[in-house]
Amino acid sequence: LQQALPRLAGGVAAMVGKKATKKGKVKPKASKASKASKAPKAQKAEGDGEAKAKVAKVAKAEDSEPKVDQEPSVAAQEKAKPRKTKANRLKEAMEAEEEPKEGEPKGVVYLGHIPDGFFEQQIKKYFSQFGDVTRFKLARSRKTGGSKGYAFIEFRQESVAKIVAQTMNKYILGNKTLVCTFKPREECHPKLFSGWREEISDPRPAKRAKHMLGFNDRPSVEVDGQAVPQMTDEQVKRRDSQKKKMKAKLKQLEVDYDIDEVLEGAADDEAEAEEPEVKQTKLPKKKKRRAASST
Repeated sequence: LQQALPRLAGGVAAMVGKKATKKGKVKPKASKASKASKAPKAQKAEGDGEAKAKVAKVAKAEDSEPKVDQEPSVAAQEKAKPRKTKANRLKEAMEAEEEPKEGEPKGVVYLGHIPDGFFEQQIKKYFSQFGDVTRFKLARSRKTGGSKGYAFIEFRQESVAKIVAQTMNKYILGNKTLVCTFKPREECHPKLFSGWREEISDPRPAKRAKHMLGFNDRPSVEVDGQAVPQMTDEQVKRRDSQKKKMKAKLKQLEVDYDIDEVLEGAADDEAEAEEPEVKQTKLPKKKKRRAASST
């Protein structure tokens, strides 16, 4: 113990001395060079703060402004595309035909004085021997569906169209002299061949059948136990106008005559006449046989 005590006392004194030296130490003052190096760092920090504030203001302004529609996505573009139906495919094909292609332009020919019986099939078959016929349109009447006697034919090459115009002009076909002329592109209407695939038929038979069906299948009215077809509005108007004219003439001639009573009586007579009369037929009497004479 006597040996250990001095050692402990020395250790405690050493620890106390270290603490005293730490308390007594003074921090060295910063030099001018270190101050100068810290100044730009402070300025840089202030600049960064201002920049961040500006960025925050710009972001707020953008948020407050109305949003502009961004470019549509791929899914939206696919939805916007037309569906692949027959009508759309036909429309695309027609637009592709109408688009001018590079090279020699197409040529159009006017054909007049076409004989009867020379229709679309005959036109395409006959003029295809000169070159490729792209489109053709025969003028037809919308009321009757008959040919008007002239047509327009389009060839793939303008030079072919000019040759056709020179060759077929004043050509005799079916006892008629054809008129064939070349039409420049400037003189052709943009919708010259619109609806050239459409077939125009004669609408008169369908109209006639519809009119007959409407007239014959009129609703019936029962008069005196008989079904009579109801009069149409036109028939009623026509009969009323005839009555008025007749009354005006009789009044002008000072004739006292009641037309309404006469017409009603005539109608009753007609109804009675239409009723079938049943005639009673008498059967012939049978002759009695004579009794045989006794011999």
